[in-house]
Amino acid sequence: MLYSTNYFGSIPYFQSLAKHKEIVIDIHEIYKKQSWRNRTKILESNGPMYLSVPVSRPKGNETPVGDVLITYDTNWRKDHWNALESSYHHAPYFFYYGEMIKDLIYMEESILYRFNTRILEQLLKWLDLDIAISYSSEYVPPKDDLDKRIALDKKEFDITQSPYIQVFSDKFEFYPNLSILDLLMNEGPLARNYLIKE
Repeated sequence: MLYSTNYFGSIPYFQSLAKHKEIVIDIHEIYKKQSWRNRTKILESNGPMYLSVPVSRPKGNETPVGDVLITYDTNWRKDHWNALESSYHHAPYFFYYGEMIKDLIYMEESILYRFNTRILEQLLKWLDLDIAISYSSEYVPPKDDLDKRIALDKKEFDITQSPYIQVFSDKFEFYPNLSILDLLMNEGPLARNYLIKE
């Protein structure tokens, strides 16, 4: 199965991952702006919110994902952590995962896909999903059902999800297809069952 790298990937991303024992991350595809490769969507008190990792593309519009660099000109890590803490500090599992998520955000890594992979590896451990990760050796054009890069790269997913209790359920109806962080913060260890049954 061929996947794009994702920053704290979406619930649909992890629902797809959960079906496989081995995946290949494509690091040779051309980086797309405004994609999940460097951003995620959480739920805060005013509704959904995007968190984006600032990046630089050494080869401009032709930069492969494997060459995309994280920039630290702004204090985005602090902004991301503050947004997550503000949004989820009342979630049932924030106390358990919060500091470890902060450590992931603050880890030192200059290459985007490596940063994302280290996050992915930790998320898979928390979700008790045993999935081997490897990387593409060359660019592979989109082709068949084994290729998940396009299906999981939509701004809005057309995937139906069963509702679970979210932190702002007193204010909003259920928001589907958020970052896996939303599911983890609200469901904790039960997140695995949710991903597998959906």
